[in-house]
Amino acid sequence: MSFTQQPSLEQIRARITKTLKDGIQLDMSTQESKKFLKRHVNSKTNLVIMFVDINSSTQMSLTLTEKKFALILQTFVQEVSLAVLGYGGYVFKYEGDAVIALFPAEYDKTKACINALYCSRAILEIISEVINPVFKANELPEITIRIGLAYGYALVVLYGKSLEKSHIDIVGSSISLASKIASIARPNQILVGEFIYNILLSSANNEHFLRNVKFQEVNLDPRRWKYLSSSDPQSLYHVYEFLENLP
Repeated sequence: MSFTQQPSLEQIRARITKTLKDGIQLDMSTQESKKFLKRHVNSKTNLVIMFVDINSSTQMSLTLTEKKFALILQTFVQEVSLAVLGYGGYVFKYEGDAVIALFPAEYDKTKACINALYCSRAILEIISEVINPVFKANELPEITIRIGLAYGYALVVLYGKSLEKSHIDIVGSSISLASKIASIARPNQILVGEFIYNILLSSANNEHFLRNVKFQEVNLDPRRWKYLSSSDPQSLYHVYEFLENLP
């Protein structure tokens, strides 16, 4: 598995401390995502979608000053974005307190799934080991997050004539499923859709990876979870918790 070299927790801590003092350190652009999507306009491509958001952010916005709440969001978005880029993904868009990321799976869907899981674990580690301690030291509330991952085809649609100027978006069930999966996650829980689970279990090249991870199926309430499995329309779409005992 080849990722870009990951910064140490001390380097991340120094950046976050500087962010709280001087403001956000990087431009959180989605241009690289747009470049990727431009290559697939009006066609389908395989993607792993990651949806990450902050728990109880509405309550936080009501109890904090605008400056403090903005700093929390900016720090969270900055660090999640950098983690996504470091694990081969693209930041697709920002929606309030949520980051939506894409992991291309057109050539190797197994690698895309593993990249997204490693990234998810890294994000949780950064939250617990760096962001929250720095927040606490600066009298800011600690945060918890929810992560949902889904795999599927997405149709890349260009809304206009100009490839450079027109809005580009993706259409497909995977992006809405990632959001819905995240919405049922408990604080600091990583949930994955059934396609990711099946891809990883069916790949003969994943023996080492699979020896060191564990998935547990989530017991879904059919009164709240209405999504049907594409492999078996008579049953609900399955969701699994990713348990973090990676090497």
